[in-house]
Amino acid sequence: MIGSHLEFWVAVIAMAVITYLTRALPFLLSSRSRWLRRLTEGSSLAALGPALLAGIATAVIVPDVMALSGVSQILPYAGGLLATALSARRLGNAGVAVIVGVVVYGGLLLAVG
Repeated sequence: MIGSHLEFWVAVIAMAVITYLTRALPFLLSSRSRWLRRLTEGSSLAALGPALLAGIATAVIVPDVMALSGVSQILPYAGGLLATALSARRLGNAGVAVIVGVVVYGGLLLAVG
């Protein structure tokens, strides 16, 4: 019984530390930081962010696409993906591109019924 409580609190503390670090590190690593410049300029680590986003997107999207059948299911998904890709290319902002893709997906889902 005590072991399960300890595991619970270790997990809570680990999540709190990880959450804190993801929020605080951008502020702690200012643009004047030599360490941050070394990581981003001319480094293979500069591609890590986009590579992680692409990997996560692939892991989420591919299984769903493989399970689709019929035009009524494929059209909203394809339209949302296409709108996201075009928006990201045109606007250069991944956040806005995702919002555009979700709106197009929802609109096509409602239209197809």
